[in-house]
Amino acid sequence: MNWLLKIGFFSILFISSIMADEIDKSMNIIENTNNKLKTYQKKIDNLDEKTQEILSVYKYTNAELKNSRIYNNQLRKILSSQENELKNIDQQLVDIENTQKNIFPLMLKMVDSLEQLVKMDMPFLLEERTNRIEKLKTSLDKSDIKTAEKYRIILEAFKIEYDYSNNIETYQDKIDNKTYNFLRLGRTALYYQSLDLKEYGYWNKQTKSWVKIDNSDAKSNIRKGIKIAKKHQNVDLLNLPFLTKKGM
Repeated sequence: MNWLLKIGFFSILFISSIMADEIDKSMNIIENTNNKLKTYQKKIDNLDEKTQEILSVYKYTNAELKNSRIYNNQLRKILSSQENELKNIDQQLVDIENTQKNIFPLMLKMVDSLEQLVKMDMPFLLEERTNRIEKLKTSLDKSDIKTAEKYRIILEAFKIEYDYSNNIETYQDKIDNKTYNFLRLGRTALYYQSLDLKEYGYWNKQTKSWVKIDNSDAKSNIRKGIKIAKKHQNVDLLNLPFLTKKGM
C-alpha cells in the first residue's frame, strides 16, 4: 500500500506540475494577448486621431474650396463688369474725341461773335472787353487748357456781356486821350461827363459818334445818374436824351 500511496503522491505532484506549467503558459498567452490588444488599441487610437486629423483637414480644404469657388465666380463677374466698363470708356473716348472735333469750330464761332458784338456795340469798357476776347483767342490755342475749361471761360465771357444789359455803371475812361466820367445805362445809352463837370455828351448809335449835350436838364440828370450808379443817391427817374436830338 505504501508504494501505491507513493505512486499516487508522485502522480499528483506530476499532474500539479504539468497543470502549473499549463497555467503559466495560459497566463503568458493571456498576458501576451493583452499586450497585443493594448498595442492594437494604441494603433486604433492613433489611427482614430489620424482619421480625425485627416477629416479636419478635409473639412477645412473643402470649405476653402467652396470659398475659392465663390470668390472665383465673383471675380469672373467683376472682370466681366470691368471689361464692359472698359468698352464703355473706349466708346466715351471716341465720343469725346468726336465732340471735341465738333465743339472747337463752335467755340471759334462763339469767340468771333463776341468780337463782332464788341465792335458793333456802344464803346463802353472797350479796352477791358477787347482784352478779354484776345485772352479767349489765346486760350483756344493752348494745349494745356482742357476743352471743357475753354468752353467754360467762353460762356463766362458771354455771361459778362449779358449782364451789361441789365445794370447801370459809372467808370472813368478816355476819349481822345482825355479822361471823362462815363455813365452806362444797360446797353440803352452811354454818356460822358468831364472831370470839371463842364462837358457832357452821349453816344449816338446811328452815327456811331459822340454828340455834345448842351441842355442843362440833361446835364443835371447825367450827374444824378452817376450818383445813383455810385450808390450815392437813391434810385430816381432820369430824364435823359437817347437816340434823338430832342432836348439837346
